[in-house]
Amino acid sequence: MKISTRFLEVLRTFGHLWTDLPLLLRLLKAWKHGSYRGLSVRTVASIAVSILYILSPVDAIPDFIPGIGLIDDAAILALLLHSLAQDLAAFRLWEQNRHGV
Repeated sequence: MKISTRFLEVLRTFGHLWTDLPLLLRLLKAWKHGSYRGLSVRTVASIAVSILYILSPVDAIPDFIPGIGLIDDAAILALLLHSLAQDLAAFRLWEQNRHGV
């Protein structure tokens, strides 16, 4: 894979971050309240580990560095959303069927 193609893929993943993040938050809320049970233990563990890394003060790139300190956190979140693409699609469908859209 060419570097330019890989770079475009990374940019696309970061673009999905802004649309998929609210969906992930709704999924977690529905799962927490017990109305949605379509998550595996592996998926829940992936989400938990990612959230712990993002909230942890120990990072690969310290958060206090201006401009680049949050890049690793954004990358972890983008990777999580990419790995949860099928789960998010299933939840989106569940949400649409539940609301009769």
